[in-house]
Amino acid sequence: MTLHPLAQLRAAAGLSHPAYARLVAETHEALGLGPMAARREKVSRWESGRTIPGHSAQLAMAHIHHVPATEVCRLGWPHWLYLASRDAGLLSAPHTGEGAALVLDSTLHLADAPRSPSLLLEGRALAEQVHGALVRLAEAADAAVLDAAGPLTERLAWAQGRIEALEEHENGTLLPLHALYTAALSEHRHLVTLITTPPGGVPVSGLLYRLAARTSMLCAWLSSAAGEETRAERHVLAALRAAAASSSRPLTAAALTRLALRHLLAGSPSDALMLLQAARAAEPRPAPGTDVQFHGHRALALAHLADSAASRQALDYASRAVTRGATTAEMAARHHAVAVNRALVSLHLGRLKTARRQFGPLTERLTTPQSCPPSPYTAQWLRYAVETHLALGEVDVAVHATHRALDLAGALPEGLAMQFRQVLGSRQDEPLVRQALDRLRGPRE
Repeated sequence: MTLHPLAQLRAAAGLSHPAYARLVAETHEALGLGPMAARREKVSRWESGRTIPGHSAQLAMAHIHHVPATEVCRLGWPHWLYLASRDAGLLSAPHTGEGAALVLDSTLHLADAPRSPSLLLEGRALAEQVHGALVRLAEAADAAVLDAAGPLTERLAWAQGRIEALEEHENGTLLPLHALYTAALSEHRHLVTLITTPPGGVPVSGLLYRLAARTSMLCAWLSSAAGEETRAERHVLAALRAAAASSSRPLTAAALTRLALRHLLAGSPSDALMLLQAARAAEPRPAPGTDVQFHGHRALALAHLADSAASRQALDYASRAVTRGATTAEMAARHHAVAVNRALVSLHLGRLKTARRQFGPLTERLTTPQSCPPSPYTAQWLRYAVETHLALGEVDVAVHATHRALDLAGALPEGLAMQFRQVLGSRQDEPLVRQALDRLRGPRE
């Protein structure tokens, strides 16, 4: 499970629940906010999400962690807590080249520990970030300066070639995810270094920010394919900053569309629809690949909100965009993505038998040898099939799909393995499920 940001701050300070409760109570009184009971149970309930601390208690905590009281009111609980962590830039950095540099640099130090999907930004705090990106696009006042590439042109041309080669793996790959992520992060680190410490005082070019946005999105989709959704969100937020800093409408739209998926996976369809609306405002005529994702994500968000007619219409739009300007590998990946979205829409609308019928042939296609290598998302797609079959009581089929995912991947990344274990955990009394769980744990545990 993901640690609550308060738990992370308390642990970083080396304080137990009782010690932290005493510190908050003492600070509360010292600030003239009155006496406060110092009970460890309060802290435990705050960190579990069962209760939200009162405003005065939050002011005391903000004082402890050196966060201005105005930010407590502006961002709300628990978002202001991130201002005391490495994620502070994602909330407070301006939508400028300098702000993008700060946020990009923060993504070089993200933890590798697997976490359940949780969101750094949502609601009002998320809307503020999106608004800032769109305002930056509208202004685009310093675009001419940012596009002055200077002596970095040749170096960036080589970087762009390497990035394009890495992006090809999204449509299909035989390489393990951890190797791809390591390569993408290495390329990302190279670009961020050029942004944060430009040689000879050369102005940072718009091309450099655009390439950094692309490496951020590479790191995001590889993190997501590996089941690292918390890490994926931070990478795509950095991509949004870099894309807006370069005044690139297509990249901004792509980043917003990918961010919408993070909110769908975390169960926040309203935020996802807001992000998709912003993506369309940023780029009314997106590239075909982004368009497929846009309509597919919109279909899922609408299904979450039980709007079946609009969801089906969005799927139809996604299907029409599949073949536009695509190579054979791109079309295959897009077809699979739309097919998975169609099955997931049925699942979210409670049409389990329809979802099973749609996942059945899809599962076979995903695990049968093809002329093209499989998408890095294949194991994730199979996890959705496992969830569907378990909901229908088809334990043997669900276990079979789990083994197929393991056969295909060789070894699942720990974050993705954790997601499979969570899905299968409700049926661990079944012998077949226990066998699959043992194989998912492997030699790690």
